[in-house]
Amino acid sequence: MTFYLLQSAVWVALFYPFTLDLRDDMGFAASCGTAVALWAVSVAVAAWMHHRGHRGPAEALLRRLTARHDTPRPPRG
Repeated sequence: MTFYLLQSAVWVALFYPFTLDLRDDMGFAASCGTAVALWAVSVAVAAWMHHRGHRGPAEALLRRLTARHDTPRPPRG
């Protein structure tokens, strides 16, 4: 989920009219190359995180917000 959100944010930043608006400046091949490069980097980082035993920030936040705890947590501080 983290990388889906990241890819969506990058796509908006690159191509929407109210951001960098590169849709007219990049051809089809460049757009496809950008998409493949972004996907490859996402897969590499996700594999590294999996190997290290880390969850993505979006997954961790979702689990924190939706997890039920039957026992009360000790107070922080």
